[in-house]
Amino acid sequence: MPVKYFTQIAAGRWNEGATLAPVPVTQVQRALAGAHLVVEMGDPGRWLFPPGGAAVLTWNSSGGTAGDWYVTPAGSSPLSGALASVAWDSLPPVLSALPTVPDSGAIPVLQASLSRRGQPRPVVSLQETRRGRRASVNVAGLYRWDFRGGASQQAYRTLLAGLVDWLLAGGSNVSDWAHPDSLDVPNGVPVTWRWSGPGAPRDLAVTFAGAGAPQVDTLRFGADGRGATPLAPGTYRYTIADGHGRGMVAVDTYSDEWHSTPRLGSQVGNTVADRVVLDWRERWWLFALAIAAFACEWFWRRRLGLP
Repeated sequence: MPVKYFTQIAAGRWNEGATLAPVPVTQVQRALAGAHLVVEMGDPGRWLFPPGGAAVLTWNSSGGTAGDWYVTPAGSSPLSGALASVAWDSLPPVLSALPTVPDSGAIPVLQASLSRRGQPRPVVSLQETRRGRRASVNVAGLYRWDFRGGASQQAYRTLLAGLVDWLLAGGSNVSDWAHPDSLDVPNGVPVTWRWSGPGAPRDLAVTFAGAGAPQVDTLRFGADGRGATPLAPGTYRYTIADGHGRGMVAVDTYSDEWHSTPRLGSQVGNTVADRVVLDWRERWWLFALAIAAFACEWFWRRRLGLP
């Protein structure tokens, strides 16, 4: 998926993330306006909050209380299933945390306690708003999980993947009437869609623009508000009619279910002569050589008068 990255090294001065070339703030604002998911990290005082409609992940790593903060699940949440396999007792502490009291509509996902003592406070939470889905992370040093590898690395990646999946599952814009359940599917598996528009689900025309000519299809939803469209492997930009949704989906060329059946055929080979292995006892000339050597030694010793 295309990703745009901007940094603000000095206050009020924006740079392109890969080349660090200076860019005007208007370019950053245009990128925010067209994004499906916005991730803002660092000092909240320097953030440019995007317009309504985009899913937003805010990561506040500025300030907070330094120390050994140990992170544990905060109870039932939309990410409980994804985080069920994490071995929380084996994770290292984060460097600092900014425990906050979430809004009444927010759902705590993770909580942290200083040195495993005291009352845990939420540090990761989710929230559904009229402007879209929101997730907030208020810790610094979570990268230590990734650097340790093993179970810690898997926990780090599972948390980030769970947050991104939940944010994108709600649609990237409040005007989207349908959105795909997954932005990437394996070969042979149709792209599944979920109705998110007003009222009862109804058919929607959608255009897929890929490497070839654009193709037009119809999203047909069932009573459960779900539909599916089969696509060939490739990357597609989709546009739902009347401005009711847009985005990108990808179909992989690989699929666990589509393995080629191996076939064995006869092959013409060269005949190799059998290798003959002889034992030492079958080499008679070695024994003759040894007897001759002993006889010569006996004759020489006799001439010298030795016994």
